[in-house]
Amino acid sequence: MNCAILGTGKIGIDLYYKLKKKKNNISIFNINSKSEGAKYCKKNKFNYFSTGINGILKKKNQFDLIFDTTNAKSNLKHYKLIKDKYFINLTPSGIGEFYIPYIDEQKKIKTRSFNLITCGGQSTIPIIYEIKKLIKKINYVEVVSAISSKSAGLATRLNVNEYLEITSNAIKKYTKIKNVKVILNINPGSPPVNMSNSIYFQLKKDLSKKQISELKKILQRVNKKMKNYAKGFECNYIGKIGVKIYKITLSVTGNGDYLPKYSGNLDIITNMASLIVNKIYK
Repeated sequence: MNCAILGTGKIGIDLYYKLKKKKNNISIFNINSKSEGAKYCKKNKFNYFSTGINGILKKKNQFDLIFDTTNAKSNLKHYKLIKDKYFINLTPSGIGEFYIPYIDEQKKIKTRSFNLITCGGQSTIPIIYEIKKLIKKINYVEVVSAISSKSAGLATRLNVNEYLEITSNAIKKYTKIKNVKVILNINPGSPPVNMSNSIYFQLKKDLSKKQISELKKILQRVNKKMKNYAKGFECNYIGKIGVKIYKITLSVTGNGDYLPKYSGNLDIITNMASLIVNKIYK
């Protein structure tokens, strides 16, 4: 398929490589030809243009899909200009219909605008979604995500509040749990840490031995299925850590296509974006 990518940051360039692997025709756009990303694109002979959204609009009929990897504020402007193409939103702007391949892959497409939520959403919601099937009465869920400062680009830093809000809203939508809190820690430590998440569940009553056994089986199934979307995904049951409070952890190691392997937070979102091409093509 013919794809356009808006943005030459870490996510845009990594997505370029992932789409190219699948034999797609890719063009990548930004508005600053002197940026590090633009220099990288030119050095590596990408099909690069410095004309931004205007360049895409002029060539709009050439593209089947448009991926926006810029930032939440810019995304709102871009979406208003592109409404008759498949539009895949990789920013936390809230634009588009939530899409998590783990949950939505088999559903019929009813939209031309996809919202990939956030890396934290893509990695944690499948777990919370499956656990909610087992445990109906969950009073509170808290998700604490930790990423390396080296894998947090400018857009991530600019959009932290949007990240927290959109992840929380998506958890509520998919699981119907009303009381949700999301925290993001950007770790400046060296060596860089892999993306990790801790999920805390406060329940109405303690789990029985049978429920704990079922919970562990659920996590095994989630691990197996999620590796189809992110090979470096791994989740584990930690156990009871307080009064009716249980903890699950997960980590995501990247593929190393362009981003370092510790950038699992960025890698999972580009993996999910590249899968949409297959979904639409079918």
